Amino acid sequence: MIGWNRPVVVEEIRDDCAIWFISDLHLGDGTPSDAFFGKDQQLIALLEQVEKQEALLVIGGDAVDFHQAWSFTRILRAHQELFGALSRLARNGRLIYVTGNHDYDLTLYRELLDFRVCDELQIGDSILVQHGYQYDPFLQKDLERGHSSTKIHHLVERYLNTWIRIPLSEFYTLGNRMMFWIVYQIALFTRAYAQFARLLGYQASADAAMRRLDFWARSNMGDPMCIFQPIMKRLRTDRWKYIVCGHSHLPGIVRQGGRAYVNSGSWTFASSHYLTWDGRQFSCRDWITGRVFDDDLYKPLVDGTIDEKDFWQWWSENYMGLLRFREGEEQRGRLRGWESYIRDYQNLSHFQLTPIHPGMRELAPPRQSDTEEKSAK
Repeated sequence: MIGWNRPVVVEEIRDDCAIWFISDLHLGDGTPSDAFFGKDQQLIALLEQVEKQEALLVIGGDAVDFHQAWSFTRILRAHQELFGALSRLARNGRLIYVTGNHDYDLTLYRELLDFRVCDELQIGDSILVQHGYQYDPFLQKDLERGHSSTKIHHLVERYLNTWIRIPLSEFYTLGNRMMFWIVYQIALFTRAYAQFARLLGYQASADAAMRRLDFWARSNMGDPMCIFQPIMKRLRTDRWKYIVCGHSHLPGIVRQGGRAYVNSGSWTFASSHYLTWDGRQFSCRDWITGRVFDDDLYKPLVDGTIDEKDFWQWWSENYMGLLRFREGEEQRGRLRGWESYIRDYQNLSHFQLTPIHPGMRELAPPRQSDTEEKSAK
């Protein structure tokens, strides 16, 4: 069973066909708090390429963001042409939708858009596709409560007209810095509570409180939603050669012992990540910039750098006083890392789409800047 008290729906397809993957579109109402950032035409161009190649598109969940927009009517009004293109692809039998943690109203996908919907997709004998929330250590309880914290989060962003997001270094706004400082005050209270709970013999309660702090810090340092280790553990012990997920919005391919964790990233802010499967192997790219992702963003997780720090170590290394944080001050004015999420969405119109050849084995090469970055390393 899953968070909506219904049986898990599993679909199976063959692995000898061309498949494209996207996830975490988070389509909103088109207002400044819509994290999709108005990339409708770019995504429609990707859908046209899928159609041209007679490939299959798998959307790995969280296509719409009801909590940001409040109603599907507002979302449809903002992205009507895009929904038309998605529905056309679905009617042609070229779209499968794997549910995410934001997808509580499946009638939208099944009856209005004609999507083929499942909770888990098995491709051949080697590929498992899930949204990824299944590996999130704290999300299940929030699902049962109806995503109350997510709704509050969106309300705060909407009315303060600022981004309250992680990582702080990419969303280095005054509002976000104030929120991090508030989290620290909460952490002080939580530590005092944990010490008191241990004195009374409530060790489990104290440990749970401290784990949430470390979860928050680890997510900020580069393991969003802390799903990396649970997925890698399953890869080592399960029959699947590939596990494909979204949820964390962190694109890449992490290979280990002939197996791989493959993440489809997101289409939020300036990102436009997608995966391709050509029947033999996966590729991960950004549709707008052409950037190629391998395990670049996962190196601190693979080498264990993040494992060495907890919340308090992160705070002591980064807080400089007066709402200044070292990781934000060092990166201020420089766009790097997670595709510069806070880039003004209007600037996206300046990008030219990377040309894609009909055969997926002939995908366009990485940008010159990417090549130079690798050479510099």
